[in-house]
Amino acid sequence: MPITLKDLSGPKGIPIFGNALKIDVDNLHNQLEDWADEFGSVYRLKLITRSMIVITEPKIVQYILRDRPEGFIRMKKVDKILREGEVHGVFNAEGEEWKLHRKMVTKGLDVKHQKAFFDQMLVTVERLHKKWKRDADDGNTIDIQQDFLRFTVDITTTLAFGYDINSLEEKGGVVQDHMEKIFPMIFKRINDPIPWYKLHKSKNDRVYENALKEINVYIDQFIADGRKRIAENPNLRKSPSNFLEAILVEAENEEYFGDKELKGNLMTILLAGEDTTAHTLAWSIFLLTQHEEFQEVIRKEADELLKENPWITEYEIAPSFKQIDAVANETMRMRPVAPLILFEPTVDVEIDGYLFEKGSLLLVESRYAAMQDVNFSNANDFNPARWLKETKCPMHNLDAYIPFGGGPRFCPGKNLAILEIKLVLSMLFKNFNIEMITPHEDVKEIMAFTMMASDFKVKLTNRS
Repeated sequence: MPITLKDLSGPKGIPIFGNALKIDVDNLHNQLEDWADEFGSVYRLKLITRSMIVITEPKIVQYILRDRPEGFIRMKKVDKILREGEVHGVFNAEGEEWKLHRKMVTKGLDVKHQKAFFDQMLVTVERLHKKWKRDADDGNTIDIQQDFLRFTVDITTTLAFGYDINSLEEKGGVVQDHMEKIFPMIFKRINDPIPWYKLHKSKNDRVYENALKEINVYIDQFIADGRKRIAENPNLRKSPSNFLEAILVEAENEEYFGDKELKGNLMTILLAGEDTTAHTLAWSIFLLTQHEEFQEVIRKEADELLKENPWITEYEIAPSFKQIDAVANETMRMRPVAPLILFEPTVDVEIDGYLFEKGSLLLVESRYAAMQDVNFSNANDFNPARWLKETKCPMHNLDAYIPFGGGPRFCPGKNLAILEIKLVLSMLFKNFNIEMITPHEDVKEIMAFTMMASDFKVKLTNRS
């Protein structure tokens, strides 16, 4: 007989509330990992009116990812909260609706468009270099996470909307400032067992809703400007100059795709493109500043490939940065920015001896498996070399590594994210030395939809 929900063990709760009052939302991923140590790779949580099954077993996780969108959907509550925030795009659409969204988004993020936008990306790289050069010359201590967030929002808005916000130099950072208020509140509302905001709106609720309103004003203007450009230049129908124009042209041929769907995908790109890559870059700095030997490997690679150039100047050279690619993979293994994924089965399904009933709540915690020696040798060690073919690492289970998801709904923005990471890290280590000012032990992991680092400071010096 398969194991069912009622057969599963889990942390002891209290009457009525179950485990709900024990949950620390900011530290939820670490709590779930601690409970996995105690209760195994599949266990249950009791949350007031319902129970949730927590899964860390790679074999089950891979089955779920492969069987989407037919067999498993994103938890309905996640979709509901996102739609309330007017985020309705490829991330939270399901079934046939998702296929339409996916078709639109992949066309705007394909390699062809990346190459077309590459020179525009280099403008932002140069601005970041200039800022860091001033900081190094002046001996400034900097919040490098904020620099990464401004860099990625500038890249995203240029690539997606054809609009140069230039938050790196303008210092206003209006879009990025609003974005910082949106992610944490979405995560909080998803995890609140009771929708308190419907009964009483707190100050944070009002700040969140105002940020959403302001972002939507920007997106409405982006859409209007995009349509105007296409009307004035019909050649853009054949060769769109940015993601927005590409999906505006595609949307004209799809009866289903209206302004609501356009806005939902633009909001999705803005949210996903800014936060995830910036936090991966921040975690890579946190890890690399503990390992000078790996910094030297990147410097050597940057010197050899860039020669006299201060940063990557040709798109075709980016794939050659194998060491930075390895650092990115190792960073995402140890500090994945999206370690929690919520699902519901659309039918009763048995996987690896467990029965998951239709409509049950499933929470995948993806980092736990990647940090087990059975899947990656010496899993607690930061070792980018494990990702290089020549090292032939003996314990290397890629089923336990899903920073970009998997199956049909594999993240369409992966290539863009890796390209941005290579642009930034190669420029950084080619031109500067970096020193961590905040003690590493003081930097904490914070869950706020994505897993981000608490504030930390670094200092850059010019390489002689």
